Amino acid sequence: MADDEVARTFKEIDYDGDGYITAMEFKLAMTKRHEAVSGDEINSIFAHADDDNDGRINLAEFTKAWNA
Repeated sequence: MADDEVARTFKEIDYDGDGYITAMEFKLAMTKRHEAVSGDEINSIFAHADDDNDGRINLAEFTKAWNA
């Protein structure tokens, strides 16, 4: 996927536009897409993608996880 598509997807999930995806924003995005995700699944995703362990995923982390 092209970087601009990754950035566009990131912005769609970053509902408040603060430059970070929180677990709540991620869950909301998956719900909107009719994809059920459990709390454990979200925790696992964030454990792998949140490189700096701040509880949020920034664009660089999102891009790295997307391309993994």
